Amino acid sequence: MLTEYEVRRRIELIRASRIAPLRKARLLLRMGKSLNKQAQTLSTASERSTRTTDQNGSASLARIAVRLRMLNQDVRDAAHEALARDS
Repeated sequence: MLTEYEVRRRIELIRASRIAPLRKARLLLRMGKSLNKQAQTLSTASERSTRTTDQNGSASLARIAVRLRMLNQDVRDAAHEALARDS
């Protein structure tokens, strides 16, 4: 699982690299796809844990899933920015 720190560090490394803008966007979107899958897995786990007595665990998983989706949006924005600089 990617942490927020790792994702933000990778975004900056990709932004600073000298590769083509389209390649940057593809790398960023691939990372975003991974974040989206992680968020979906956590959402599913949160839904399953609501059926148990561990409401705190369920709420925590739901918050992490929301945070991953927000992070995914940041990655998508960075990809869009990389493509916009190409134009």
